[in-house]
Amino acid sequence: MYLQEMGLSEYKAEAYVSLLKQGTSTAKEVAAAADIPQSRVYDVLDALETKGFVKVQPGRPKKFGPVEPETAVDQFCAFKQRKQASEREEIRTIGEEFAETVAIDETRQGDPEPDIGWSHPNRHYILERLELLADNCHSEVLMVTTPKSFERILNHHGSVLEAKAESGVDIRAIVANDRSIDDAVRTRAQSMMDICHVDDIRGRLYLYDGREILLAYHALNDDGYVGISTESTHLCATLEHLFEVLWADGAAVADT
Repeated sequence: MYLQEMGLSEYKAEAYVSLLKQGTSTAKEVAAAADIPQSRVYDVLDALETKGFVKVQPGRPKKFGPVEPETAVDQFCAFKQRKQASEREEIRTIGEEFAETVAIDETRQGDPEPDIGWSHPNRHYILERLELLADNCHSEVLMVTTPKSFERILNHHGSVLEAKAESGVDIRAIVANDRSIDDAVRTRAQSMMDICHVDDIRGRLYLYDGREILLAYHALNDDGYVGISTESTHLCATLEHLFEVLWADGAAVADT
């Protein structure tokens, strides 16, 4: 369900869809229509109000009305941006405090790179990870992706990429030629990055600062996406070489 992919729980998604279908309703009516326990429905509706999907009409009983979907999505994006900014600042503060309390053994700086990887089970987690990687990068972002995934990235954290481009980060994207990119997204993207096109991209590859890597692809026998991210300067160097080969192919096609 689209709303759950966006990050809403099943109860919140069902409650919002129910309100869209039946209009302004009491909590009791929402609970009955969306099959939500009475003990949970007020928490669900209050959370939807906070996230921008529901407006409240005071009274006895209090009633809840649905926000028009396009407006609700905009308000939810704004809510997520505020929350993520707050969480990043909290993490940064705690991390700085941690760093000040830990003594680093200088003799270990020559140790091999750690073999650590993370898996991400769906588009929501992949986009959240990509935003974090973009927010933490300082020099370069390289993307090999499809038009649909490219549009999702720009819609999800385009403001982060814009800020990075303004600070001097080099951003380049290789996008598949299987369909055109939405005009509004293309115009926005061209203001912050260089783009070229090649044929037949299926898996997605994202590289940050010559170190951070995220691969995303359709899971076998499943309609969902899987993402794998890791940190390796050696692997990233190899993948950057492949990126440059694809980039040269895309540039050659554009010149013909």
